[in-house]
Amino acid sequence: MVENYLKEFEKLNEYQKKAVMCDDKYALLNAVVGSGKTTVLIHKVMYLHIIKKIPLEDIMVFTFTNKAADEIIDRVLSLSSGLKERIKYFGTFHSVAKTILNESQNLENLGYKRDFEIIDNSRAADMLNNILEGNKLNIKYKNRLSKRIDEFKKGKSLFGIMKKDDDIEKLYRLYNEEKIKNNFMDFDDIIDNCIKVLDKPLNPSYIIIDEFQDTDLRQFELIRRIAGDRSHIFAIGDENQIIYSFRTGNDKIFDKFKSLYNPKEFSLPINYRSSRTIIEAAKSFLNRGSIESIKDYGNPIIVRKHLDSFNEALYVVRRIKELNSKGVSFKDIAVLYRRTAQAEVLYEVFKRENIPLKIVFKGETIFECSEEERDTGLSVNLMTLHASKGLEFSHVFIVGANMGNIPISSKRGEEEEELRLFFVGITRAKNYLEISYVIKPNLQGVLPYQSPYISMIPSNLIKREEESRENSLSNLYRQLRDEKEKKELNNKVKKALHAKYGEGIVIYEDENIIKVNFEGYGEKEFSKLFCPLEFK
Repeated sequence: MVENYLKEFEKLNEYQKKAVMCDDKYALLNAVVGSGKTTVLIHKVMYLHIIKKIPLEDIMVFTFTNKAADEIIDRVLSLSSGLKERIKYFGTFHSVAKTILNESQNLENLGYKRDFEIIDNSRAADMLNNILEGNKLNIKYKNRLSKRIDEFKKGKSLFGIMKKDDDIEKLYRLYNEEKIKNNFMDFDDIIDNCIKVLDKPLNPSYIIIDEFQDTDLRQFELIRRIAGDRSHIFAIGDENQIIYSFRTGNDKIFDKFKSLYNPKEFSLPINYRSSRTIIEAAKSFLNRGSIESIKDYGNPIIVRKHLDSFNEALYVVRRIKELNSKGVSFKDIAVLYRRTAQAEVLYEVFKRENIPLKIVFKGETIFECSEEERDTGLSVNLMTLHASKGLEFSHVFIVGANMGNIPISSKRGEEEEELRLFFVGITRAKNYLEISYVIKPNLQGVLPYQSPYISMIPSNLIKREEESRENSLSNLYRQLRDEKEKKELNNKVKKALHAKYGEGIVIYEDENIIKVNFEGYGEKEFSKLFCPLEFK
């Protein structure tokens, strides 16, 4: 077993070996995109178990997805004699926290039984609305209830332009009482209640945290509660990929970790994924550390100007057809955009041209329990820049790269995150990257000029092309418009019935979720796993 592992270990580069063999109590590995981070994480676990003889049950591994945890478990078990049952604490923060809750003797002190049920965001929203109406509570911004609850938990009872308190405190209290009564926990409760039941540290030998840049403050607090005197903490992340701080408030998570633990720092600066051209471009958006490519320069980055989004979409489709005819699989191609609204025209043109596609809609949701396996089959991948994080494709198109869209915000703190988001987008590409913008944008606040980020890319890495022809887009636009109007006239829209909200119109649906617009209630999103809808 040791011999087999050492053969695998010798395949690592020197940076990776140093990180794996690190014995410091606190360590921080800064891993750039495409640097073999997951490989190092797997080797770290195997090194601790096979070489250092640390039992698997004495190691905790927090990953961003269950898929990543399963990959680690499979690799470890393939090279060790360990049993899967001994790997108790490998998974997402929520799955590990659930395991801890089920084992805790203190769970009943919170009013819960061990067979508690986890409710998704849709059911949580329904509970809040039922409590609100059943108790005739005075609540402002009813359409932002989830956000209001989040803000209230942070000590903020006022919201928006409110001048005085409403009944949000009572709503929150009744909501918690109702959950305990029914033995329900929502996603936030899993972490919060886990922190509450840990009256003393679990004190494992090692705590390993993957995708540390996506760790929020409550999850970090959970780590601190778990760690004891004998615990080593090994965090892996990339400060250049902090793109969720608008949701998690974690933009200073690295600074917090460094100030508390003064960790030994390591780096993985070598990118194995992308061409040298793409990596040289990415350096323009690098905030921390360095990044190098081992590949040749390859294709230049194409920057293309289009008349409008329809021309842009039609060109992308035709270019994808051309690539596919030359042997590029649809699943190896991604079209990335900043806003979900940009997907509509792409969807229409892709469908019209019979190009298989998959829209990754929920990738922006950072909560891991709703993990998508993102198995794209043989379809082109359409997704937001946020949704693309963690993925890679041989060919990438970034569309709508206009001023006012990329970046959306010019506020200092937010613009730094926008730069990181663009960095994430361009580093999804392995071999081919094309960035386009339009001179007749149709999105609010978007200007008819290229994104300033394009100008930050060294000109010697770029090949500019202009799509001057309209490609019969006036005809295509009319056809799309007429078909849409015809569907509406024939009343062929899909309708849904909900016990509370009444009849609504389905405005979006994929294999995971369905979104319905209800008159008087606005848009509601439901998981298909817990779908309370009937369809007409």
